[in-house]
Order: sequence, then structure tokens, then C-alpha cells
Amino acid sequence: MNLIDVTLRDGGHQVKFDWSDNFVDSHITALINTPSINFIEMGYWKQTAKYSNKFYNLNENHLQDIALRNNLNNFNKFCIMIDYHYSKHVLEEYPNKDFGLGMVRLASKSEYISKSFQFAEKLKNRTESKISINFVNIANYDEKTLKRCVELASNSGVDFIYLADTHGSIDLEKEYTKYSDIASLIKSYNITPGFHLHDHSGKAYFNYRNLLKCGFSSTDVSLFGMGKGGGNLRLENVISVPENLKILDHLKKYNSVLSVSSNPYSYNIISSHLTMTDQYALRAMQLGIEISDFYSKVKFIEGLDKDNYSEEVLMP
Repeated sequence: MNLIDVTLRDGGHQVKFDWSDNFVDSHITALINTPSINFIEMGYWKQTAKYSNKFYNLNENHLQDIALRNNLNNFNKFCIMIDYHYSKHVLEEYPNKDFGLGMVRLASKSEYISKSFQFAEKLKNRTESKISINFVNIANYDEKTLKRCVELASNSGVDFIYLADTHGSIDLEKEYTKYSDIASLIKSYNITPGFHLHDHSGKAYFNYRNLLKCGFSSTDVSLFGMGKGGGNLRLENVISVPENLKILDHLKKYNSVLSVSSNPYSYNIISSHLTMTDQYALRAMQLGIEISDFYSKVKFIEGLDKDNYSEEVLMP
């Protein structure tokens, strides 16, 4: 199974992307020579929509500084994430082939899918890096639509097609046939199928154990499950203990940094059950809305409002 560590990127949502240099260097030291870790996702690339801190707004100089501090001669194991709906679409803003970035991952909501495929192809030509396109919010895709998206993406030259269980609601045992068929379709185009597992409803590790059975060969992990909303599949739970020792030392040293005190766990169970963005859960917790009242307010949400937070839903 290919593993992509997303602690710095997805886990960045829990610390406003304000990682210290000491933490980042310790993290890279622990992971860079771990055979099971294929890529370390460093953060978002030149985005400013939500945060101003470095790991939401990475650039070439940031990565060069990190590589220099850690005596790295190349960027082969580094990857970055861009959200099509928040990112710049000027190709010159992205590293060219001489930079040698390992992979660029392009996340797309359903309403931007066609444009994302076109941009992915351009990114491939400019960067000559591996390219992954990540379909987010896939619990709200029917199988016919998902297959059509895979077919369209196959023409853009991508190396990975990832399905992101953004709401942490999928059960890969119950939906085995649907997703094994999708994995087979992706592989038929000589593309690696991947799955990003969230843990809003506690099923991340269970689903991980079903990934290989379904035919997926890549997944994302993060230390302590750090990630947006309910968090991710835990890195420390899926690699062998001999490989894990330096990582566990790093985890112990920075336990306070990696502990999440603001996770709206009870609310996330509701948002996951209703396959909707965890932004509703977070906001409900901040407003002190009772769980039963929260459910009453959100249970009728439909369409794009499930994947895109609407302030009006939780208004008194």
C-alpha cells in the first residue's frame, strides 16, 4: 500500500497552518527515510483564501529552505495540495519541471470537475511531476457520476485518482461493490487508485483494512490522525513497529502540538451521518447548539449545501 503523509497539510487545519520550523524538521527527519511513506505532503500551494500562515501559502523558497535545513538534495518525496476552488489558475505560479517536485495533488468539488481535469493536464505538462486528482465529498456521488468522472480524468494524464471520504461517512464493507468497481475502472487506465479516509464516524481504520480488498493501492495517513474535522487514518497505526520507532519518538516529543482539543466529535457524528461538510459541526459547537437541535436544523439540507457550508442553516 502506498502511503502519503498529510500531517502538515490536512493536520494544518487544526493549528491554522502555523507549524514551527523545529516541528517540521523533526517530522521530516522521522519520515523521509521511512520506506512505507511514499510522499510527505507539505501543505497548500500559494493559497490565501482561509489563512495567511506559511503552510497554507507555500512557495518554492519555503520548500528550498526546508530542504536545505534537512540536507535534502531533491524534492522527490515532497508533494503539495491545491484546491481548484481556492487556488490560482495561472500556470506560471506553479513550479516548473526543473524544480523536481515529487507530486502535485489537485482537489476538486463536483461543480468544478471539468475545469479541474483541464487544469490537471496543464499542470502535468508544466511540472512534469506526478499528478493526483482528488474527488472530494464522494459520499454524495452516485456510482454512474463517479464512473463518468474517472473516465474524464483518465484523459488528463494523471497518475493517481483519489476518492476523498470528506465527510467520514462511507462504509467500505457495505459499499464494497460500488468502490471495488471504481478501483477496477481506475486501474484499467493504468492509473493508481487511492482513498483519503476521514474518521468522523470512527471507521477510518476499518475502511483501511478493506481498501486492498476493494483494489485500492494508495491511502493518506497523518500523525495522531491530525486533519480537518474528525481527522484521518492514523499513520502510527498502519506501518510496522520497526519502521515506527522514530515516528513514535517524534510523536511523543510533540504530543502537545498534535493533540486536538477543539474537535467537535459528537457533532461530527451527525454531519457524517448526513454526509455533509463538518463545517456545520464546528460552527454548531462554537454556537453551543445542543446535539438534538443541531440534527433538527441540518437534517433537511440537500444539494450543494451539503458540501458547501451555508451560514443561514444554523441561524436562530
